Amino acid sequence: MGGGVDCQLAKLRTERLITCHQSAPKWVISLFGGSTTSHVYETSYVDPSRKKVTMCSTNLTWSNLLSVRETVVYQPSKSAPESRTEFSQDAEITALCGGWQKVKTRIEEASVERFGQNAQKGREGFEAVLEMSRRVFGDLKEEQRVKQMA
Repeated sequence: MGGGVDCQLAKLRTERLITCHQSAPKWVISLFGGSTTSHVYETSYVDPSRKKVTMCSTNLTWSNLLSVRETVVYQPSKSAPESRTEFSQDAEITALCGGWQKVKTRIEEASVERFGQNAQKGREGFEAVLEMSRRVFGDLKEEQRVKQMA
């Protein structure tokens, strides 16, 4: 979608539209309609001086019914900044169907449960990518070491 470098802050900012497929609870679809395709707007900030990545996203699909605002931050660990990455994730989930407190509460509960499931999958995926990166970079370092010794 867009992005650029903020020269005053020396940060890279990107924007993207994410399309994902996941099923909503059947009772939500029967009550409000809809499909399994969802759209999310995400803005990411990369701060190279602090070695920090911040991703902020908000739902576009069903935004008149449910507001989901998520922030994910990756940054060097305070205890071991050279070897560990700290991950934090925060989400605000609010059902917007005024006057229907039972439905509103149930939508929020179902959304929080689904968010937790997806967050776990995301962490597992990111950890797998990190592990693959460690192996690849370890292999490259070993190749360079061998070449230097030759």
